Amino acid sequence: RLSQATLVATQADDDDERAQSRWPGYAWAAATSIALTLLCTPLTGVLELSNIVMLFLLGVVGVAMRFGRGPSALAAMLNVAAFDYFFVAPRLSFAVSDVQYLLTFAVMLGVGLLVGQLTAGLRFAAGVSTSRERRARSLFELTRELSAALESTQVVALGAAAVQAHFGGHARVLVTDAADQLVPPADPPPGFDAQVADWAFRHGQPAGLATATLAAQPWHYVPLRAPMRVRGVLALCPARPRWLLIPEQAQQLDTLARQIAIALERVHYVEVAQRAVVEMESERLRNALLGAISHDVRTPLTALIALAESLQTLPTEEHGEAARAIVAQAHALHALVSNLLDMARLESGVAGGAVNLRRDWQSVEEVVGAAIRAARPALRGMTVQTAWDPELPLVEFDAVLIERVLVNLLENAAKYGAAPIEVGARAEPAALVLTVRDHGPGLPAALQGREQTLFDKFTRGEAESATPGVGLGLAICRAVVSAHGGEISAANARDGGAEFTVTLPRREPPEPAEAQL
Repeated sequence: RLSQATLVATQADDDDERAQSRWPGYAWAAATSIALTLLCTPLTGVLELSNIVMLFLLGVVGVAMRFGRGPSALAAMLNVAAFDYFFVAPRLSFAVSDVQYLLTFAVMLGVGLLVGQLTAGLRFAAGVSTSRERRARSLFELTRELSAALESTQVVALGAAAVQAHFGGHARVLVTDAADQLVPPADPPPGFDAQVADWAFRHGQPAGLATATLAAQPWHYVPLRAPMRVRGVLALCPARPRWLLIPEQAQQLDTLARQIAIALERVHYVEVAQRAVVEMESERLRNALLGAISHDVRTPLTALIALAESLQTLPTEEHGEAARAIVAQAHALHALVSNLLDMARLESGVAGGAVNLRRDWQSVEEVVGAAIRAARPALRGMTVQTAWDPELPLVEFDAVLIERVLVNLLENAAKYGAAPIEVGARAEPAALVLTVRDHGPGLPAALQGREQTLFDKFTRGEAESATPGVGLGLAICRAVVSAHGGEISAANARDGGAEFTVTLPRREPPEPAEAQL
């Protein structure tokens, strides 16, 4: 209940508001009676008195439909008086020559009051239905919008806007921080009390206006109770405080608060799930990286240390062979570190919005030749065959990155395939197609139907393999090709071996003069 002072003030405001809203209705009732009298006076000799009575009753119905019970009752009494004074003999007098007219007056008054009552009741019922429809629509719209919210800030904005649109005035949705403390608004509106809001949050009970706790407050504070716990506080300073005393409006406020609380809890657990997925993925990548480094970095380092120490004891004529072994191990370690750095650079470029490409018109033959020369240490003397159209046109791409793609594909073929390795290139109307194929056992049977997983980071064809590598080479290839707007795929060749296909978009090269510019 409200305190006595607040209740008296609220009732006084309601009485004043009702009185102000009724006076125009009574004025219109009197004006309607006068208008009907003026309209029917010239018709006295034309219409029967019973028809004139019907016109007066029609006026009562119109007043009841527009202004309600009180004005319709006044209109009924004024119409009876006007009918007696202006239309019943003796005219211009309230005296009645025929006693039967008294029954007419009584029936006319009773029918007018009854019709006005029924019409006003229908009007009130229609208003109640409209109000319920408005409440249901506002609840539906809030639920629909909250279902699409993915962040707590969106829920706060949508909830405050929905409550403010329904009740008017001002509304705030307060949520908790990481320490489970209620965060007050950065710009508190007039009359807002953060301590009362915190009390409602900690005790899980409404406080402020229209409650038993601190009822003198101009704001009404509702805890946002979710299925698991209280998620915040809904603060409302309504345009019409008396609305909070109406059971249906109070229930509507509680329902809106409940929907906001459920949405906040859903968003909270969505964020928890996202953090858990990120942590799991980070843990998986960390374990994969540590496992790869522990094997593929420690092995060449151990070999380098052993070879360097053996130089002290080996005869001078054997130093050359040891030096070559040291160079081979250093190349393997350099390739591993290069892959890690390239992947980090490409990932940072994608996170920033785009990879920085240095596009230029390039000769495909030169880029393929440079890639074969760069991959020569990893090929270990394996034969590489090339096949392309002699009239292959110039293609616009980043030569350094595409060369890196071909080097990784050649190294992958040397590790898992067999000689000869074939490199092909052909030009299609809107694309350049590069292929790298080996004659080994082909892709593992476990990858049948999901060959694209080979291009994921730290993914290898065989989880346990004596072949060194961390599973980054093909991931770098996909990142570079995707940055060029192309596609890369892997499949088993018809007559054995694995074949990787790179498709890059292309356009017709410019004229020589334009290319120089």
